[in-house]
Amino acid sequence: MTVSTSNEEVDRQLGGGLPLPSLILVEGEHGTGKSALTAQFMKGMLESKRKVLYITTESNIKEYIAKMKKITFDFSHAFLQNRLSILQVQADGITWSEKLAKYLLPVVSRYMSINLKKYDVAVIDSLSVLSMHSDADIVMDFFTRCKYLVANGMSIVMTLHPGAVSEDIALRIRSTCDGYLKIQNAIVSGRSVKVMEVVKLIGSSSQVTSQFSFEVDQNFGIKIVPISMANA
Repeated sequence: MTVSTSNEEVDRQLGGGLPLPSLILVEGEHGTGKSALTAQFMKGMLESKRKVLYITTESNIKEYIAKMKKITFDFSHAFLQNRLSILQVQADGITWSEKLAKYLLPVVSRYMSINLKKYDVAVIDSLSVLSMHSDADIVMDFFTRCKYLVANGMSIVMTLHPGAVSEDIALRIRSTCDGYLKIQNAIVSGRSVKVMEVVKLIGSSSQVTSQFSFEVDQNFGIKIVPISMANA
């Protein structure tokens, strides 16, 4: 099954939309538009009547809703109607010690497992903080659990910063996922754009564009930038 992202241009690049259920990794440096892209995915999920769990390590609930609203993604109604739940991992004023941080990934994994029947989609933004102090076994156990959840109908989308885990673990994570989207900032003919490489997207309904450019626009959200325009 393929579900629209609610953005026809993005759907076209992804071969019709997002294949569900699936485990998708979005990897990119800070400022490459990972959160905006996952918000686009969430909008599509919510518009297709799916219940979404958003797990954030980077914002509190109020900040996230306000931030996304600035780029056209208004999640306030979905949140108030309990179609969107937001789990804030980082509590204000609390700094996780390395010892305590090791428990974050197992706790999130258990929470997702307990709520398997409650949510159709889980979005983790970002995995970097959750996995930073976890050893390889804990990280791979988490992905084994994610594959189980996907096999039982839950779709999972997560973001990751390059270098957040060792390259060996990163390679294993990428091979485990059904979808791997890699984003980089780039300057094309003096114009700043974000370039996404669709390394793989298993289950797409039609041909996937291997690489495309986009901008995060305050009026349009995710806006595809044709190569000819980027070169103009």
